[in-house]
Amino acid sequence: MRRLADSASTVEKLREALLSCLNEQEYRDVTISELSRRAGINRTTFYLFFGSKEELFKEMCRSLVDQWFQRFFDLNIARDTDREKALFSELLAWIAQWRNALTRILNVRTEPFDGFFLFADEIEKNMTAQNILKAANEKKQKKYDLFIKIYSVSLASIVKWWLEDGDGFEEEEFHAMIERLRYKGYYSVLED
Repeated sequence: MRRLADSASTVEKLREALLSCLNEQEYRDVTISELSRRAGINRTTFYLFFGSKEELFKEMCRSLVDQWFQRFFDLNIARDTDREKALFSELLAWIAQWRNALTRILNVRTEPFDGFFLFADEIEKNMTAQNILKAANEKKQKKYDLFIKIYSVSLASIVKWWLEDGDGFEEEEFHAMIERLRYKGYYSVLED
């Protein structure tokens, strides 16, 4: 049991180390040696968990979506406006804290992946795993699946826009954008 907890702790330390590095430098400049040092492990231990920096990057994106955007989506589905606004404020404070890292994540372009689409794909996977958008017939299911894809890319786009140009906009405006996206898409699909 302790070994499992130690493994989870090491993976979390590595995700935090990568996020911290990305807050200070470009992805291409981050080294496995630096990640290992910040996580308090050696390079050999790094390779016990991840085969490459790219694998860690993908894991970190999945974790970020789970940590923040999945909780937000759950509240969207529940239509819990008060809790949603509180979580949204918490999310924006977190985004502000990690602005440089998130901007770099969404702008990573490497041979094996694109950070923006990796992030959007993780949102899509989380939404699909909810099994909320399941239809009785194939035609409606295709509409649901298309909505999930559009919502995922749109949400990632809104976050990217906010990171790059959002300083002049109030929290309420940002929240309203996401609400419009949800209501125009999700609820119209459900009521169709």
